[in-house]
Order: sequence, then C-alpha cells, then structure tokens
Amino acid sequence: MPQTLRKQSIDQLQHSKHWYLQQIKVFAELPEEDKKQLREISHMTSYRKHELICLPGQPSNTVYLLKQGRVKISQVNEKGQEAILSLLEQGEIFGEVEALSGMPRKTLVQALEPVVVCEITRENFERFLERCPTVGMCILKTIGGRLQRIEEKFSDMAFHSAPARLAKLLLQLAESMGEEDQGIIRLKVRLTHQNLANLIGTSRETVSTLLGQFQRQGILNQDRRQIHLVDTNKLANIQ
Repeated sequence: MPQTLRKQSIDQLQHSKHWYLQQIKVFAELPEEDKKQLREISHMTSYRKHELICLPGQPSNTVYLLKQGRVKISQVNEKGQEAILSLLEQGEIFGEVEALSGMPRKTLVQALEPVVVCEITRENFERFLERCPTVGMCILKTIGGRLQRIEEKFSDMAFHSAPARLAKLLLQLAESMGEEDQGIIRLKVRLTHQNLANLIGTSRETVSTLLGQFQRQGILNQDRRQIHLVDTNKLANIQ
C-alpha cells in the first residue's frame, strides 16, 4: 500500500513540495502565489518498485504529479496481454485525462522503481484550473503530444519491421532516459525484455533474439537488464 509521507515536519514537507512542483513541466511558469495554492491542495505519497498506482475500472478521483522515479502506463486486455502506451519520468503529470472526464480509469499505471508523487483530488484540480487557465492549455499540449506519440507507435507497427521498431525505441529511450559516458549511452531505466516487447507490439522472444543480434553486431551491450548503446549510428540505420 502507498506510504503517505507523514514523518517530515510541516516546514520540511512544504519546502520539499515547493522544490518538486518547480520540476513539473506544466507548472514551471506559474507565479509563486499559484504554486503556493498547489502545495496546499496536494499531498505527497510514495510507491514501491512494481507497485500499482492506478488500475482499470477504478474511480478517476485523483491527478498525479510525478516527482521522483519512473512509471509505465499501459492497457491490459481480457487475456492479460499488456500494451505499454508510455513511460513517464520526473516532471510529468498523469491521470489528468480520466480525472477531468470523470470516467473510470482505463489504464494501468505501475512504478518501475521507487516513486514519489503529489496527488490532487479531481475537485481541487478542477478549481485550480478555473483559477489558472494557462495550466489547462499546457495540459492540452501535453495530451496532444502523448496522442501523437501513440499514433506514431501504431504507424510504426503497421509499416516497420520489428528490428526497426526496437531500434527506434532504443534511440528514443537514449534521448529521454540515457546517460552518456565516453561515447556509450547507458539507459537509466531498467526494462525487461517483456517490457520492451510490450512497447513495440511484439513477443518477448523476438526482442531477446533481436537484442542478441544487436549485441553481436557491436551495437549495444547488456548487463543485468541494463542496456548500453555502443553505436547509435548503426542503430539508426536498421530497417
């Protein structure tokens, strides 16, 4: 179960919230008075690695601001097959679409590592948007960007091979979640072969085979589910 952060003093908690809210992209340009109100209507909660944050069918009563860690957002069919829609990291907002629509949750959100979020009730969030309409515009842009990425994903699945889809995904992860050291890019997020398969719409066996091929070609190295990209030029040329 989520562990509400009660051990901090009020001053420490407010200071921590303020620092975290500064990192949330849609609130970055807010005046201090509006950030103060945001601190007052939110509360910080932690989740353990692999813990479920949202489940399909749950009431959509909460908006989440991701302060620390990474989460995956996915849909699961009646057979238990998972399609990962997106990976989010510090500074992102999630749960806002379902909360604002008032419809039950359709997606599953799971912590990929220890996570800290600020949670805001739907009612408080709606009132906040009424006061700060510019935030609503930022959220619309965020939603539009996510929809565009999902459309690109389905287009890739229709028109590109599994090796090309995996190569593109690795390059995207390198850009958003990579750390370069002496020409080698280490992906900071640890994903299983099944996670990667769910992201590109193929099987775990196919991903394992392709990663092995990429490693033999000198494109990457693997170490305990962590991937190090050695040659991004070769990766970008995979068809």
